[in-house]
Amino acid sequence: MIMVKDSTRDLNRFLKLSSLNEFARGMVMRIVVTFMLHRGRMSCSQAGGAIRTEPVHRSQVTRFLARTRWQKHDFNAPLREQLLALESTKGRFLFLIDATLCGQSGKKTQNTYSTGNRNKRRRKNGRRYGTKKHARRSCHSFTFGLLITPSGYRPPFQIPHYTKEYCKARGLTHRTTAEAAADLIRSLPLPEGSDVVVLGDTAYDAKVVREACEEQNYLWIFPANPERVFDGPVGSRPKLRSRLKDWTSLSLKTIRLRASTGKYAGYRRLSRWRMGPKLKPRVYFAHQEKRQVRSVGRVQLVFSTMKPDLKKATPDDVKILMTNAVDMSLTEVIELYSLRWQIEVSQAECVSRTALYQLVA
Repeated sequence: MIMVKDSTRDLNRFLKLSSLNEFARGMVMRIVVTFMLHRGRMSCSQAGGAIRTEPVHRSQVTRFLARTRWQKHDFNAPLREQLLALESTKGRFLFLIDATLCGQSGKKTQNTYSTGNRNKRRRKNGRRYGTKKHARRSCHSFTFGLLITPSGYRPPFQIPHYTKEYCKARGLTHRTTAEAAADLIRSLPLPEGSDVVVLGDTAYDAKVVREACEEQNYLWIFPANPERVFDGPVGSRPKLRSRLKDWTSLSLKTIRLRASTGKYAGYRRLSRWRMGPKLKPRVYFAHQEKRQVRSVGRVQLVFSTMKPDLKKATPDDVKILMTNAVDMSLTEVIELYSLRWQIEVSQAECVSRTALYQLVA
């Protein structure tokens, strides 16, 4: 498809709501058009030629994305506010948080670190593989947030992660991914009193994140660290995972969930192959308790698994969910947490479809 500038009037009108000048709006328009019209991994060359009537060189797109002003000013904020202005305040908002990594090669790439999770296979005598030298692999990291509105809008939020060495060299304040997530929660452009549920993985079972949710009166659901202990006197504080030793004695409930039906079906993006009454539901076996957890307070704990014949359960077999919504039903807690996967879908689209995503770091 050939895209000309006259056919992007509505997009240009929307971008005028930001504080970008005419040149910057044109560059952003090229990137947006490339996202919409191209499938597969994208490059700066494809973004430069997205508008056939006014093509630019790929280096111009690269220099545009490398400007430090994009890190100092949030030019997407006015656009998100205009989008949320169309949303009714009635209904539940879901805010999903996660960390995403973008791989990089080379020893001199700034603000990168190695995850160190590769298992090196020991080379045996007589084998010839493993003699070639490979470029050092490292990654950029982002704390990513995805707000899902009752109408299905999905405005993204992100804060780049800066390593301690990079912060020391540039005079920046270092933040952990949990601290960055807390800042995202506090800065959500939602009216006071909005019904919001924050979802994340175990990395966000942190005090700073819970405090941010408490300040905003938001509900939260996170997988609990199994090493956490129940509240009580010193010497009698069993760990959360101690409840798994006698798994068969717990009062388990069977919960069947279909992605295309239910209270939160509209919050999911599904292909047509995952919809319909013939699709098999996911079956969970779950148990819930309301307990006092040390350093957290009174919460609801949900132990769930998809394995029906567990005799001796381990934390790898059973997911231990922890939430401050003590009056929420067992089914709703599990259904809400299953929506956390929507941020993985969004991240996969960004990382797999474009190489421009890596340049923002």
